[in-house]
Amino acid sequence: METDEKGALLQRASYLILRHLRDEITAAEQEELQAWIAASAENQRFFDQFKNEQLLLNKLQQLGSYDTDAAWDAFTSRHFPPAKVRTMPWKWAAAAAVLLLAGIYFWNQQKPLIKQTAVAELVNDVKPGTNKAILTLGDGSTVTLDSTGNKVIGQGIHQTGGQLEYGDQAAVSFNTLTTPKGGQFQITLADGTKIWLNAASSLRYPTAFVGGTRKVEVTGEAYFEVAKNAAMPFVVQINPQTAVEVLGTSFNINAYTNEASIKTTLLEGAIGIRSHEQFRLLSPGQQAQVNSQGEISLVEKADLDEALAWKHDIFYFRNADLQTVMRQLERWYDVEISYSGKIPARRFQGEIQRNLNLSDVLEGLKNTEINFSIEGRKIIVQP
Repeated sequence: METDEKGALLQRASYLILRHLRDEITAAEQEELQAWIAASAENQRFFDQFKNEQLLLNKLQQLGSYDTDAAWDAFTSRHFPPAKVRTMPWKWAAAAAVLLLAGIYFWNQQKPLIKQTAVAELVNDVKPGTNKAILTLGDGSTVTLDSTGNKVIGQGIHQTGGQLEYGDQAAVSFNTLTTPKGGQFQITLADGTKIWLNAASSLRYPTAFVGGTRKVEVTGEAYFEVAKNAAMPFVVQINPQTAVEVLGTSFNINAYTNEASIKTTLLEGAIGIRSHEQFRLLSPGQQAQVNSQGEISLVEKADLDEALAWKHDIFYFRNADLQTVMRQLERWYDVEISYSGKIPARRFQGEIQRNLNLSDVLEGLKNTEINFSIEGRKIIVQP
């Protein structure tokens, strides 16, 4: 079996073991895990080692300069909500989190894969993103929004923390809400529609809806909970050729220009995707993908966990390549990513909370044969 393939399988198994230890594994995932365990004696030994706490402690110490109970406490508090920690063997769960975060390919591999000083070079550690945005009003003036704000911005416009809410408006104008890299924000439009904006995204919308349709424009990524109004359909314009047509539903749009396709994932209700001369209807659980030529393809059973992970403050990777991982880190931590030489062919499986500092994430990457150097807020990935 090729090294990368074996690594991908073990990463997947690590993710399933973590789900098993957290009592979150589905019946289908449990069946997949059992099949993997039964595939070889090596796999069985790998799984059995999670029952040996002393062995797990030794393995944790091999991953870096961690020390006994302090290391366990640090990882459980950092990666697991308190409620979940109380419902499972916490040391097993912490070990699984270390394994998942590090993305280790081989349990017995101990060769140092990156300079141990690389993360330490990040003197001023980069904090995760927060609630922040810029509101551009119809007259061109701008208002800076953040987590601490609690103010009336104009008639019928009120901010409370990371949320912006519109009420009755005397006149209709167009506003734009823009999140920078490292920012996210939530808005409730005048019709009651709720929208969450991910980092490096924008939403242009009217302060009130009049006429036969409710139309907004979006860039980047956004999650919508559209207020039902059969007499006034809701339209999300993504670019001049592509739009999502809605009556009332919940869905996610990922339309970053540096991604391979525009992905629209439907949770409930019904939506239609229009691109050039094509039109497709979606049912709950499906995902429409629009490529650079405007062609629509349909994924019948979309990975909803992956589509909505950002809204739940999680990085979720399922067989993701290195560039996909780094693009998400670039947007959320507001850093620049560049590559020197050939891009390593790695695949990543699992989830990491988005409330970690960048150094914690990089600490995991250093164990996956990913070399990098750091220059200020620039991360250079090396083969």
